[in-house]
Parts: sequence; C-alpha cells; structure tokens
Amino acid sequence: MPSIPEPSEQSHTELVVMVRDLLDSHDPDRQGRPTVLRLPEDTDPDELAGLRATLGQWAGRPRSLAMDRFVDPTVTEARGLSLLEPFGDELVELAGWGYRAHWIGLGRIAVGNGAGAGTQPVVVVAERPDPAWAGLPEESSWTERLCAITGWKPRDRPAVDWQAVEAALGTALPDDYKEIVDAFGPGSFDGYVDLLVPHTGLDLIGWSRSGADRFDPHPAFPAPHGLLQWGSSEQEVEFVWQTGADDPSAWPVLVRKEYTAGWQRIDCGLGEFLARLLTDVGLGFPPSYLVDTHVFESWDG
Repeated sequence: MPSIPEPSEQSHTELVVMVRDLLDSHDPDRQGRPTVLRLPEDTDPDELAGLRATLGQWAGRPRSLAMDRFVDPTVTEARGLSLLEPFGDELVELAGWGYRAHWIGLGRIAVGNGAGAGTQPVVVVAERPDPAWAGLPEESSWTERLCAITGWKPRDRPAVDWQAVEAALGTALPDDYKEIVDAFGPGSFDGYVDLLVPHTGLDLIGWSRSGADRFDPHPAFPAPHGLLQWGSSEQEVEFVWQTGADDPSAWPVLVRKEYTAGWQRIDCGLGEFLARLLTDVGLGFPPSYLVDTHVFESWDG
C-alpha cells in the first residue's frame, strides 16, 4: 500500500497542506490505487476536527463508510468504495468525501495489541471519475458543462445589461453567473435550484434588498462580507455567495437547507457548484442521486 512517512508535530493548517500535497502527488497512473497518510497516534483531536471542517468546506458533508469497526455494506464505487481498499479488519472508522477527481477519507485504524492497543488517525486518497466533466474537454467552461449535463441549447433572448445591473447592485458579479444567465435565462435546474435573474420574477436585484437579518448569523449584502442570494428552491434551500473578495469570481457558495439550519460553505464558484450539485453524489444534493436525466426548465415561455 503506497504511503507517506508519518509526519511529526503539525497544526491544523499543516494538516490541510499535507492533504493538498497528497492530492497533488497522487498518481493516476497507478490505476486508482489509494494512497494512505498515517498521522501520529497523538494527533490533537481539535486539529483533526479542523481538518474535517476544511474537507467539508471543499466537498460538503461526508458519507460514513465505517463506524465502530462496522463497514457500510451498501458502499459502491460511486460512493467511495475505493477508500476502503487499503484496509482490513483494522479499520475502526472512516468518513469519505468526493472532491473533484479524488475521493478523500479521514478515519482511524486499530494499532497495537493488548495493553498497548490504540488507534491511529489516517487520511486516504483515491482516484475518482469527476462527474462534473460531462465528457467535455478540460478547457470547457462550466456553462458549457451545464449545457451538456442538462441537454440545454441556448436560445436567442434579450441581452442582460450587466453594466446597469452591477451599477444598481453596487458591485461586479461573478463571470460564471453572468455567462450562465446569458445562456440559460430564468428557470430551474432539475426543479431544485431556481436561478435568480435580474428583472425577472425572481429578481436578483430585488432579492438583494430584502431583509438585512435573514441570513443570520451572517450579515446580508451590502455589508462587508455579506451574503448575496443567487438561487432559491421550493425545498426551502437557499443558495448565496459570500461577498468580500475583490474578484467576485472568488466568492464562495454558501447553502442553507432549512431556515433554522446552519450554513454549509463550499469553496468553488457558482458554475462549478451547479454542475456538481446535479452530478456529484459526494455533495449529497438530491438531484445527484435521484435524477437520471438532468434538465433545465426555462421560464421564458
């Protein structure tokens, strides 16, 4: 089993760097064989919790693959089975995330015997077919991928005056959002994500001015780092950007699945997020595992 030498003392930030390096160094030419990083047995639990939180920001909520030495028998290749490959009976617990072209696992294995028995934290990385590529070349834009995923053919429609929209909002908007609106117009992805579009029934500008405290505990835009909503759902899901970065294309997506629930941050742009919401079971949104054929329902008539 390929492995990396055990690191010595490290902070949560260093753990994240180690995982990033592990992703960068993982070699797809090994035909998908997982790579395991064994952490020191005395790694601070707070550091592991911080790493887990960071992985959640990258890829959403994890799937529990093993708990209390019980391995979930329903795990398939599409849900992270390759993360279990390096381990046998020593596996105590393992959570898995689907992150772009990789699976990432974080868990513990049993070590030692008798009075010296204990557990050791591990990180494992495995290859994963990226579901958001939609069979297109790597240089394809997220808008092109969304069109391929949904079978959408862009129509001729009145152009949005983005200069006027951004002047009304008092901020530039992410390029991928503007490209998606220009290509799709107002409508819904799989009946799950309703896109807010300027000067339509779901008006991005109008929604930006409703309720300064509705995103508690975060402030609403235009407050510094305030949340700006770009999508809604009949399933009581809110989709927003966290503004603040000078380049709007760097604004992360935040999601709240119920008004009383907390916010889930996903560190990617709107276009990538939409493609992954539709196709990536790792993020855990219903369209990725309940819908076989994805569609965009236009409200242009």
